[in-house]
Amino acid sequence: MALRRLAIDNLRCLERVEIEPAGGLNFLTGPNASGKTSLLEAIFFLGRGRTFRGGRREAAIRESAEMLRVVGHLVEGEVIGVEIRQGEWVARAAGKSVESLADLARLLPVQLVDPEIHRLVQEGPGERRRYLDWAAFHVKPQFLHVWRDYQRALRQRNAALKAGTPDSGLRVWDRHLAAAGGALDELRAEVLALLAAPVQEASAALLGEAVELEYRPGHAGRVSLGAALEAGRDRDRRLGTTQAGPHRADINVTFESHKARGWVSRGQQKLVAAALVLGQARLLAPLWDGRGVLLVDDPAAELDGQRLAAMLAYVRTLPFQVFLTGLDQRVLDAVEPDRVFHVEQGQVAQVV
Repeated sequence: MALRRLAIDNLRCLERVEIEPAGGLNFLTGPNASGKTSLLEAIFFLGRGRTFRGGRREAAIRESAEMLRVVGHLVEGEVIGVEIRQGEWVARAAGKSVESLADLARLLPVQLVDPEIHRLVQEGPGERRRYLDWAAFHVKPQFLHVWRDYQRALRQRNAALKAGTPDSGLRVWDRHLAAAGGALDELRAEVLALLAAPVQEASAALLGEAVELEYRPGHAGRVSLGAALEAGRDRDRRLGTTQAGPHRADINVTFESHKARGWVSRGQQKLVAAALVLGQARLLAPLWDGRGVLLVDDPAAELDGQRLAAMLAYVRTLPFQVFLTGLDQRVLDAVEPDRVFHVEQGQVAQVV
């Protein structure tokens, strides 16, 4: 169990909400636009410091309010809170300021499966890089340092390109970028290898077929990153940005011997992406020591009864505190929730 009490002030339609969730599966029911997804968003704010709905954090502040606040009481007795005002973000844990999103992510690890999860498969490589980097952040202690080192070197090389720095100066950043990029590629490839088995387990449960993953570095694999930077220097000068490197990497996601992107149906995309996220959750669960939270928003959307039941059955096997929303009786029939909350017009009441 991660959260034993949750208090929300002024988040979208939720003016003042306080609940005491169960350690297992919490089911949130109620009509459309009642505030169910906003409650999930509040938990996501606690663990990630941002919204999953897109746009600026300040957009989540309830109309006419000056700020929003979310406070979570953890089972270990710790208290964490996030407060957002126009132009300001503040987080505190155990009475002390939290300076970075990385610190929040360690305190309350949150995974999300929502109706837009298909974007992980269908959209550009940035979504898949973020997916992989989230796992690497937790699995590899050195990852955050390596990732930041690469980002600094990339900014410096791009600045040098725009400034027309001669080749002798540019080669300094090439060496730095190649070293940091090589380390980053190596860590990502190692983590993707660790993800393979749990993702295949999840995809077999959800789809009856294994999903395969392959890391594609952001340059031709037959040459080193250093050689790719050297060969592409004239092109990079014309464009003013670096065209080779881990910032352009991708993951090939294959299902039924086809690339999942652009080939499978929207419903299948959702299940493939859910397998990626739930497989990742399976890998990370032992590292989170019972502190993980899984948010599942409206899983009945675009899934038939059989696929819905398969997804929820697999969710039940994960050692997470789960918050699940739904309007469909099929969702409630497919699970045996430990606690049920009814949400309507921004008010939340415990039913069971």
